[in-house]
Amino acid sequence: MNIEQRLQCIAEQQRAYIQGTVEFVNDEWVFFDEEEEEASLLEEMTEGKIEVFRYGHWLCGHLQENGMVDTSTGVLPLRTGDRVRFRKRFSYAYQQWLASLPDQTFFQFVQWLNQLGFSLYDCLYCYNGLLFAKYTGVNFMIYDNTELISNVQHYYERGNTYKDHFEITFNNGERFICTQLG
Repeated sequence: MNIEQRLQCIAEQQRAYIQGTVEFVNDEWVFFDEEEEEASLLEEMTEGKIEVFRYGHWLCGHLQENGMVDTSTGVLPLRTGDRVRFRKRFSYAYQQWLASLPDQTFFQFVQWLNQLGFSLYDCLYCYNGLLFAKYTGVNFMIYDNTELISNVQHYYERGNTYKDHFEITFNNGERFICTQLG
């Protein structure tokens, strides 16, 4: 399964979206991030996919020119003050790391991470040794869920057999070890 298919198979992840409002300023749509309190051009925030909050729920669509959003129910014009959201993007190294995990290991890792209060979208940094064709080594991921920061170490072996071992350490000193997922 590719990463997009995998993401569709798991429960909605917390903190998966960047959310805010839009405003039409100087003939351009500007996005105001409610968490970071920063303004950006709307077209720079999305690769086309956007969700607009209308009629009490989120409508998925693709951003078109002139502030139009093409949804499955028709084309909606954006309005100043509309709430919108976009799925956060994974860094290249992190996306490739997730894609490199065998399916069973990926799903068990996500479940483990979620049980510890973290989401896939909490990843701030990923070192992926597999990008350098290293068949044994350790990958490092740093996650922040706004309450705790964690460092995940993924010890791996690739070749005739796949071996994956995970350790997580929180900034409060707690540690958890998960041997051989998958």
